[in-house]
Amino acid sequence: MFRGIYTTLSGMGVQQSRLDLITSNLANVESKGYKSDQIRTETFGEVLIHHQSPNQKGLTPVGPSNMGSAVAEVYIDMTQGDLSTSGEYTDLALDGKGFYVLQAQTEQGQQEFYSRDSSFYVDKDGYLVNTRGDKLLSESGPIKVGDKKFEVDQKGRLTIDGETRPRYTLRVVEFADTRALKKEGEKYFSPTEEAEILPSTETKVLQGVIESSNVDTTVEMTNMIQVMRTYQAGQRLMQAHDELLNKAANQLGSLR
Repeated sequence: MFRGIYTTLSGMGVQQSRLDLITSNLANVESKGYKSDQIRTETFGEVLIHHQSPNQKGLTPVGPSNMGSAVAEVYIDMTQGDLSTSGEYTDLALDGKGFYVLQAQTEQGQQEFYSRDSSFYVDKDGYLVNTRGDKLLSESGPIKVGDKKFEVDQKGRLTIDGETRPRYTLRVVEFADTRALKKEGEKYFSPTEEAEILPSTETKVLQGVIESSNVDTTVEMTNMIQVMRTYQAGQRLMQAHDELLNKAANQLGSLR
């Protein structure tokens, strides 16, 4: 009976974790370049249950059992979001596995983060920045365009106001294994010690295009309904176990 309670509780805990991730994903469905979080579960390791009879020495094997399921991993779905034309020449989407490098001012000083964000603006100082005001980096540092228009080709080469030679080349990198990335807020990623950073040669830069969040609203809403139903089923099981324990304690265990 107690094993049933523990198994049910572990399952309800997994569903609560699923619901938290689904809620976060849906909250960021409009965030450009957002990558959804997903969850992988596994069962607890099986243990062999034994029984000891009052009239018998030693233990008698009853059979294997486990205590339900648990969250094994929360991972980032790096699937590319839909690309759509915005008409804004400052919007620069990445078509491929690459990431932009942005320079952000933090409490620890200036730090570099990686992002798939595709919405950029020119700040008051003439630098190309994202919505947080962090500077987009080229191979030679921050990109200063002033008040002039610019063009970017698919290789990330940026030409300002019709210049014959590119002034900057956008710094685009990729990772040998994206599982070595961790989220820093909604749109930023930072590498772990195991991350291998490589130059991205196949990723294309598309000007006037934005990448949408890769959250599929229909799938997430369907998952939310399934999670809620599973959680409610767990609640009913807990209520049934509670009633059985109550009968065992107050009826079967009573002395008459």
